[in-house]
Amino acid sequence: MKQTKRQLAIMNMLQIERSCGIIDLAKRLGVSDETIRRDIKEMAKFGAVEKIHGGVMLPNTALEAPFLRRLEAQRTVKQRIAELAASLIVDGETLLIDNGSTSCYVAKALSSHRELTVVTNSTEVARDLCARNNNKVFMAGGEIRADDSAAYGPTAVNFAKQFATERAILSIAAISADQGFLDCDLGEAEFKRAILPQAASVIVVADHTKFNRPGVVKVCGFDAIDLLLTDQLPPQSIIDKIGRDRIMIA
Repeated sequence: MKQTKRQLAIMNMLQIERSCGIIDLAKRLGVSDETIRRDIKEMAKFGAVEKIHGGVMLPNTALEAPFLRRLEAQRTVKQRIAELAASLIVDGETLLIDNGSTSCYVAKALSSHRELTVVTNSTEVARDLCARNNNKVFMAGGEIRADDSAAYGPTAVNFAKQFATERAILSIAAISADQGFLDCDLGEAEFKRAILPQAASVIVVADHTKFNRPGVVKVCGFDAIDLLLTDQLPPQSIIDKIGRDRIMIA
């Protein structure tokens, strides 16, 4: 396949961002949505890219299907929440960031911030924030999980406990009025619990689909977090537990 300059530009963006939306690509390249769709169709025919709903991604990425599906679910909403989170952070801050899908969008939204110090167990977060704008990124060690290319287990937990940061940014799988914040995976929940005491302020980023959704492993109660960033007001039962003043709507 002989690629045009525009198609090469699309490939360069995908190498950095893993996936891109058609509308975003059209704006950045100064062409119509239909032109981008034709490019993507041709590139997909030769296996250079994979078409997804409303966008395109690299094939055979290190990320396996389950995590990619989580990244794509509520994508636009997660991006709005991520932009709100980034607006609260100033250059030079120290951050602990987990590997939830919304946290990964927060890392992308922080791309123009400078001199951040970031501790994470996510290769995706580390890749987005290292080697730019004089940031420092500390990556937790341990076993790297195939699904999401993130480190979990005792080594990752002990690594994170060495740091004290200004903020922790956490994605969460479920928010229950009765049980608080929950996850579906024991390893993820253990890592989140480990970093909670290490941060002066804890921000949870979660879209409305997480409200009163079933969870398996409890991460923490409502008193452990300082802000919930979401896209819709939670049910009143959750508002009563966390307090309206600790909720921000993107």
